[in-house]
Amino acid sequence: MRILFFLFILSSIITQGKDFDSELSELDIMLDERDTYVEKRIQDIKYLKQRLYKEKSALIKYEMSLLITQQYIPYNSDSALHYAENTLEFANTIQSSDYIIQAKLLLAQAYSLVGLYHESILLLDTFKNEEGLGSYKELYHSINASLYNSLTLMNIDGEFGQKYRDQWNYHEEKIVEVTNKEALSHRLAVSELLKTKGDLKKAIQYLQKIVDEVTPTDRIYAPATYMIAEAYGQLGNTSQKIKYLIMSSKSDIQCGVKEHASLKELAVELYKAGEIKRAYKYIKIALDDALTSNTQLRRHEVLEILPLIDSTYQESRERTNRIMLWFIVVSVALVLLMMFLLFFIQKQKRKLEDTNQEVKDKNHLLSELNEELQSSKEQVEAINTQLRSFNERQEESITKYLKLSSAYIGKFDDYRKNLLRKANKSPKDEILKLLKSKEIVDHELKEFYHDFDKSFLKLYPNFVAEYNSLMKEEAQIKLKKSELLNTELRVFALLRLGIEESSQIAEFLRYSITTIYNYRTKARNNALAGRDNFEVELMKIGHQ
Repeated sequence: MRILFFLFILSSIITQGKDFDSELSELDIMLDERDTYVEKRIQDIKYLKQRLYKEKSALIKYEMSLLITQQYIPYNSDSALHYAENTLEFANTIQSSDYIIQAKLLLAQAYSLVGLYHESILLLDTFKNEEGLGSYKELYHSINASLYNSLTLMNIDGEFGQKYRDQWNYHEEKIVEVTNKEALSHRLAVSELLKTKGDLKKAIQYLQKIVDEVTPTDRIYAPATYMIAEAYGQLGNTSQKIKYLIMSSKSDIQCGVKEHASLKELAVELYKAGEIKRAYKYIKIALDDALTSNTQLRRHEVLEILPLIDSTYQESRERTNRIMLWFIVVSVALVLLMMFLLFFIQKQKRKLEDTNQEVKDKNHLLSELNEELQSSKEQVEAINTQLRSFNERQEESITKYLKLSSAYIGKFDDYRKNLLRKANKSPKDEILKLLKSKEIVDHELKEFYHDFDKSFLKLYPNFVAEYNSLMKEEAQIKLKKSELLNTELRVFALLRLGIEESSQIAEFLRYSITTIYNYRTKARNNALAGRDNFEVELMKIGHQ
């Protein structure tokens, strides 16, 4: 019973997380190759730095420094802070109020990422009256919303916690107010507010529309799918939550970012589902990314859950090791049992040796009977060979008959035409009328086809049914009451008799080669065995 118990535990470990196995396998591959996605961002930053150092214009230096900062924000917050400070210096050199506002807002964002929340708030508060922000109102409120969301996620209780939530809600509402209704940022903020108000299904609908309009390489794809996952989580739909967390994690990898939340949250859900090994792998990667990017919030979130997943993972490994130890013990016991059985079998073998001679005698008798059976089999095969030879001769005879009959009708028609030409030189109108008629030829052809149908169906009485069994239902042929075969069936009857050339079939049936080709093509296209195998199967009719 203990062995069965351990087998059950091992089976449950192996089968955990199968619902999303293919999607998680794809994510595993992307995680293993994530450096290739990051490399593009690194190369873009390298190019911008080269431009920054080469340029002499303060304006271009400002623009390059701004772009470098934006590239570093989701990748390395320390570097983002450094270049945000440089950007502000370039803005002050240019003495452009718009550039100074943009640079200060960017610096406030960088302060927030590295955990300098106080400095970020002080800098943002200089624009609190919102006058003079101009076109940067959306950026101002977005950075504030992100800042206070980070403070909210720090799980600060009491008066400050509520204050941060209120500030976050205020700035989300302001984003909705200052942005165009069609803008993705506007719709994202609306969705966030709907979630806050508990209208989760409507929020999911809004977010799904955003996801459908963009690709996984768009930066808004990851937060949109993450928000959908959160909404499903609040609705209690864990399956959908995991699905969208996987989608969000893949997008983060493809965008080459290291400041992300999806992978950490996915690790938590997999941990709850019993996928301890994967959860441990994902939380370790999330920690590495948080340390690389030095994003204070992500480090806090990962370090909060890591000890629990790590301890459970270690316990799981120890449990697996214990199970493997039991398997080793059981295996050794089975080997000992096998050795005992071999000894017992050897002992029994000696007892069986006395009966071997009797068995050999019976085998000799059986061999003689087998020889007699073999001889009978050879006789049956010889008879079958004779029957096949007879059938082949029958087929050959009817083929010759068909060729002769067709040739006769052709010559008869040629003779009629020759008489017609001669009669045209004579004034005898009645002879001309008679000779112009094809009634005789048509009659002979009708008789010829009827005789052919009867002769062929004597050889292959089930031809029509067997032919239809080769075809799709809609392509099967239904004969009229008075018909033995129709033109289409005669084409394949001639093929069954070994006449493969479309030109010969056309000559027999008095049709164009194109018509015969079309019949054959149509049949191939509708054959159950496929185009290439149809005529092979046709030749088996009568031999089955």
